[in-house]
Amino acid sequence: MTNDPSEYRDAPMDELPDEVLEEAAIWQARLRDAAAGAVAGRQVRAEFGRWLLRDARHRQAFAEMEALWGALEEPVEQWLAELETGARSRASRWSSLAMIACLVLAAFLGVGWQQDWLAQWQGDYVTAVGETAAIELEDGSRIALNTDSALAIDFGPEVRRVRLIRGEAWFNVSSADPRPFIVVTDPGSVTVTGTRFNVRLAGEVAIASLDEGQVVLRAADVAEDKPVALAPGWQSVLASDGIRPPEVFDRTEINAWRRGQAVFYDTPLAEVVATLNRYRPGRIVVVGEALNQLRVSGVFAVDDPDAALNVIANTLPIQQTRLTDYLVLIR
Repeated sequence: MTNDPSEYRDAPMDELPDEVLEEAAIWQARLRDAAAGAVAGRQVRAEFGRWLLRDARHRQAFAEMEALWGALEEPVEQWLAELETGARSRASRWSSLAMIACLVLAAFLGVGWQQDWLAQWQGDYVTAVGETAAIELEDGSRIALNTDSALAIDFGPEVRRVRLIRGEAWFNVSSADPRPFIVVTDPGSVTVTGTRFNVRLAGEVAIASLDEGQVVLRAADVAEDKPVALAPGWQSVLASDGIRPPEVFDRTEINAWRRGQAVFYDTPLAEVVATLNRYRPGRIVVVGEALNQLRVSGVFAVDDPDAALNVIANTLPIQQTRLTDYLVLIR
């Protein structure tokens, strides 16, 4: 058995079925994981040898995967030089391979990051991917915690403070307690006495949506603190550069997750995929900017995001390629 993946570099990858490439990607990852253990490593290598012998295409597919991992180590300057000298076909091909390698790596790393041990250590309440929780606080307030979320409770004699560390939460705050109730996030805070509202962390921002009562938003790390009051049916975004102008939101869409649903109205595919990613381990990745702008409308159950993805794939001009259970490419 040769160990030189360059022997197969000129074989067109398009001739290899997706399932063969997926198997090769899995074996590539398994072999790297098994390298740390001698006994387990021998067993995995033996199984790998049998897989190689079952089909001549297996060796070619694995060589492609080994080569693309090696391609990641090539200097950026070399890649640019190839493009400038006209080696566009080869550069394009290996750029695609390198992209797939990065995605595979990101998917496996993502499994570990989803555990987010720091958030679990800091949080009093934590939900896993696909899990929700109902919380009742000592003051009678109730919180619904969405998938992959964490929050910490800090009630003192003067104020009721809750920190949303990650994810999304719905708050039904008791007005029987006169202490202000403050939801703290990195971009800013939401202060109330008694009301119902939703807060979702999305990247570097927090989205506050008010259903009933009144809330006051304050941004963090802004020199001029200009609080913004929200009325029912309005929402605003807390960002590092301040508070965005309030706008009307769709209550059915915002509240859908508490019914186990995701509701989309003429929503870009990129946003739909981002939502589905919150409810499943691993990653769904859209390959191609044009596909991101395809529109999706529908109501989907969040407890089976793969079924939702299958429905979307059957109604849009897209294809799915699954590289392990943790990585799905949309192309």
